[in-house]
Amino acid sequence: MNHQAAKTLTRRQSGFSLLELLIAMTICLVGMAAASTLLASSFHVKMRENSRSDALAATQRTLNNMSREIANAGYGLADNGVVVVDCSSTSIRVRANLNNNASVNDTDEDIRYLYQSANRVIVRYDNSSGASTVVANNISSMTLTYRDIAGNAITNSASYPTAETITIDVRVDLPASQDEPASVVRLVSDVALRNAPNTLDRS
Repeated sequence: MNHQAAKTLTRRQSGFSLLELLIAMTICLVGMAAASTLLASSFHVKMRENSRSDALAATQRTLNNMSREIANAGYGLADNGVVVVDCSSTSIRVRANLNNNASVNDTDEDIRYLYQSANRVIVRYDNSSGASTVVANNISSMTLTYRDIAGNAITNSASYPTAETITIDVRVDLPASQDEPASVVRLVSDVALRNAPNTLDRS
């Protein structure tokens, strides 16, 4: 083997230079950073979408539960079950003798729903057990309208015992997503009281 051939072989076995290694590492790091950014962005979008869906679903469940419990107001009683002292445009308390015993002191028989504007939540109180639960978050407003048999709003709270229906109007704030800006969704439920003054079946 002559001197020239040995020199060529040595050059081939020397591997990457420090500069080549630094360039390769830089390219690799840039690629990893780009992939990480894309992955983080995807997770963030998914979390925002889940947040929107969860907020809307929780409010819908709350509205369904409120409608059911308010509709049962007055069950087993001689009136429509509305407790005037704790009722307003942002609060409603209703009673029902669900098990037809001598009182309305059992669980779920004396319920109050209250909107807390400072915390932007709807709270459910069980006055029988003393338990309270936040049932919906991100609520921008909850308005209750008590209506007479003609569907007219009752403006005097003293007349709430004559209410035939109650309209629940809830607005929930949804955060922005990748495709949609932040928005407010309105959910409305009209509830007929089963034991309203003009209801024939007072069982």
